Amino acid sequence: MGDIIVCKVGEESILLDVDSKVQKDNERNNELWRAETYETKEPDTIEWINSFFQEGDVIYDVGANIGQYTLYAAKRLKGNCKIFAFEPESLNYSKLNKNIVLNNLTDIVTAYCLAISDRMELDVFYVQKFAPGAALHSWKKPETQGEIPFSPQNRQGMMAVSLDDLTGRFSLAFPNHIKIDVDGIEELIIDGAQSTLADPRLKSVLVEIFTHKGNASRINETFQKSGFILHNADLIKHEAGIVQNFIYKKP
Repeated sequence: MGDIIVCKVGEESILLDVDSKVQKDNERNNELWRAETYETKEPDTIEWINSFFQEGDVIYDVGANIGQYTLYAAKRLKGNCKIFAFEPESLNYSKLNKNIVLNNLTDIVTAYCLAISDRMELDVFYVQKFAPGAALHSWKKPETQGEIPFSPQNRQGMMAVSLDDLTGRFSLAFPNHIKIDVDGIEELIIDGAQSTLADPRLKSVLVEIFTHKGNASRINETFQKSGFILHNADLIKHEAGIVQNFIYKKP
């Protein structure tokens, strides 16, 4: 274990393992930044968990990183839930597991080192910055949000599966809520979730979208066809090049 930071999020106290508590001037300490902005980085995600999740729910966290929202949901629901956290990047996956153990959640949270996409396949996961807590990595090609190319610091062999594979082929416990935060392949994931989206047991989905080339409109159309409405439509800005959390729910 590295240094331990106690994070107060709402009424919950959550422990995060960080390699260092030192913030260098020329390079962001991503783990420290995530700890320091736990409540403020994505308040809409925290509010989504507070408003939609209920004890007994099953949750999928797709793009879990080091586990902030998985950990918060598990603590918020007093451990009366099942969470499946998916994180392909190796250092983040390691820290995700350390944080699960550190918070005594091994019976509640199961972490998988898998990419989620539209189909089952073996390919390469490109790591933009090889450091725990980092993001903006990419599946199959070294391009991040907005199709911006980057020079990867690491290349991982990786297996991908679809959400329909998880709920169908592998008979994983069916989710009541899904968080999707993957920095670029949201459409692929949603394309591989048609049966999952159509199932009435799925109550809500939060998708972080970098709006680019009409992707938000296409994603909205897919959710509408599956019977969802955009819960936070009044807060969404319809312009390209920004990152927003789209929260869909069944009426």
